[in-house]
Amino acid sequence: MLSDILNIIVSLPSQHVIFGIISTVLCIAVAWVYSSSSKKTKKVILETIGYLVVFNELAFQVSMFYYGSWSHITSLPLEMCYISALLIPAYNRNRHSRILQNWFFFAGFGGSLFAFINTNLSQMDQIYISIHYFFAHGLVIFVMLSIVIDGYRPTWYDYFDAIKWTTLLVLIIISINYIIGSNYMFTFDKPAGVNFTLLMPGWPYYFIIMLCIGLSFYTFMMILFSVPIFKKRS
Repeated sequence: MLSDILNIIVSLPSQHVIFGIISTVLCIAVAWVYSSSSKKTKKVILETIGYLVVFNELAFQVSMFYYGSWSHITSLPLEMCYISALLIPAYNRNRHSRILQNWFFFAGFGGSLFAFINTNLSQMDQIYISIHYFFAHGLVIFVMLSIVIDGYRPTWYDYFDAIKWTTLLVLIIISINYIIGSNYMFTFDKPAGVNFTLLMPGWPYYFIIMLCIGLSFYTFMMILFSVPIFKKRS
């Protein structure tokens, strides 16, 4: 099984690997700058990130219309990571919101991290689709790093709160998919591209496995940040 997972990662399109490396380097670089900045500069950085998120989504939607590929079934920002990205401006207006902090730490980071190590895109996708993909996921990862830098550490209450809101989101997306015939968050069909669902059985088993992987990641993050070296309460 481990070799199969490694084969999936090795088989990622070259475009995905290149964009992933660039996004990772930028995330680390901006996080390093953020960590040594004043409160005023940190606010400016986060505000800029918020504007970039909105611009990224608007540019993507306009591009989809321009190329005649826009569809309410595939183009709406209803994937978990795009929803997380669009929450960044809301977080900037309420940086002390524990709910939003929990969301970025568990759901936002987990979804974006997995989007870096596998993908639902292909080598043949338009370049603006890849830019939109990595921009959104990279910015979500940065926000997660920023809240950790600023002292956020999860409690078990936060862990269960994140699970509660994730469950609610999944149920809402399932309902939307059922109504409009879409497949956001891949609730009814496996994603395209090179990703771990290639190793999983068909519906609904792959979706159940995905949920279990997500829960396992939440648990891993909770336990990891409970060890003394990380344990610093905000």
